[in-house]
Amino acid sequence: MPSLEAYPGKPRPLWKVILFSITTGLAYYGYYKWTIQEELRQYQGEGWSGARCLAPFGIGVLLPQALRLWDPDVPGWFGWFSLLGVVWIYIVQFRLYRTINKLYAQAELQPPLRIWWLFVPGLNLLVGLRQIHFLSEYWAYVAKEDVTDPIATRLPFFFGHP
Repeated sequence: MPSLEAYPGKPRPLWKVILFSITTGLAYYGYYKWTIQEELRQYQGEGWSGARCLAPFGIGVLLPQALRLWDPDVPGWFGWFSLLGVVWIYIVQFRLYRTINKLYAQAELQPPLRIWWLFVPGLNLLVGLRQIHFLSEYWAYVAKEDVTDPIATRLPFFFGHP
């Protein structure tokens, strides 16, 4: 595994990701997802790029809706094809959760994410927030930094290690 100096992953505390995502109308969240995929791919020497993760989602969600709205000859049911973009992002999330757990296991730490939560409505959002938190903690661990996240500190039931 390459050293962190060669391929730096940056700890991004949960509170910052949430704050920046809300204030930018989720634009920052897209940037965050792109960036972490690139960091992980470089760090591991394998994996999916940010483009491979986000472009099919964006195209899959937006294109059917745009065609349906702009072309009166496109039937309304065509908009349902946007579900393909949603399915794609679930695949990407599943792979990301597995990757984070694998990194923890390689560092001889207990893997923190329960992947099956992804498929339970409501819990999938919590797992996504936990993914942000634990990836930040992992990068801090590798860099031997201390990153305290006030959200995780106040909610140890959700963000403590299993």
